[in-house]
Amino acid sequence: MIRSSRHAASGLLAVVAAVAALATPAAAQSNAGCRPDPAATGPAITLDCGHGLRITVERSAAYAVVDGNSDGRPEALRLDRGAALVKVDPGAGRGFQILTPRAVASVRGTEWAVDAASDVTSVFVVSGRVAVAPRGGGSGVVLQAGEGVDVRGPGQQRAIRWGAARAAALLARFGR
Repeated sequence: MIRSSRHAASGLLAVVAAVAALATPAAAQSNAGCRPDPAATGPAITLDCGHGLRITVERSAAYAVVDGNSDGRPEALRLDRGAALVKVDPGAGRGFQILTPRAVASVRGTEWAVDAASDVTSVFVVSGRVAVAPRGGGSGVVLQAGEGVDVRGPGQQRAIRWGAARAAALLARFGR
């Protein structure tokens, strides 16, 4: 169960359950209709998915954008390795998730980064709120701006305030 804060996280949990079935490993990069920014240079690629959704992924990341119902509005990013930064405009009227081997991070109207490694998934919130639940069970957490969590497996998760150096190091991977 995810610890709630000022806003109920039940809607986020419903989205987590609905998309969790799509969490098979990404065979190769797939953009599911999102358009790469042709002007993007540096360590990351920015995808404009329309409808208030922008995804920035490291060039070396193993990922796939998931549009399970083929409606042109991706529901998730499957991230097997590497880091991604997602921005969902407030009021975009959508839920979005990042699915990694160790965690599911869900949101409505925010910006957050996820780093998927073989033994840990790290999630950091730039703005807004993100619900993070470990794969395989356990207690999740709702993160606010400036907070992060390191998910190593099932069990209770705890939000921590990230230091400026750690946050800057992750965001630098996207040229920020």
